[in-house]
Amino acid sequence: MSILFSLGAVTRYSLGVIFAQAENTFGKSLYYGFWNTIEFSTTILDSLRMLFTGNVGVQDFMGPVGVSEVVTRTQGFIDFMAIVALISLAIGITNLMPFPPLDGGKIVIILVEMVRRKPMKEQTETTINLIGFALLIGLAIFVTYNDILRIF
Repeated sequence: MSILFSLGAVTRYSLGVIFAQAENTFGKSLYYGFWNTIEFSTTILDSLRMLFTGNVGVQDFMGPVGVSEVVTRTQGFIDFMAIVALISLAIGITNLMPFPPLDGGKIVIILVEMVRRKPMKEQTETTINLIGFALLIGLAIFVTYNDILRIF
């Protein structure tokens, strides 16, 4: 607690936290940007974990229609850029999932080939990717349908 005196009279009391504006420097921007990215990534991974444990359902997903609905509700350029950054990060993390047509699926196939010490047959890899792609297209249609139902 601090007490300021002016000619013997108490003019102001301060208790607890004193708010001050942080310096707006390039270093601080990098620092907070790094930790915000870590926090967003952790949230996305937790959401994926909850999907596979059954705490979240596929109906809770948001596709392009739902994302565009969220983007239209942004309040200015800063909010818009934050949403764009979050979407980019979500797409990047999702792309690394070990699902066949995604990059993570390709990494898994390469790891399997390294363990086996011989390449997978091209026809087998193509079939795996086509099945995964068909499942992704089905999921995209389902998610888009749910987005439209949520809006109307």
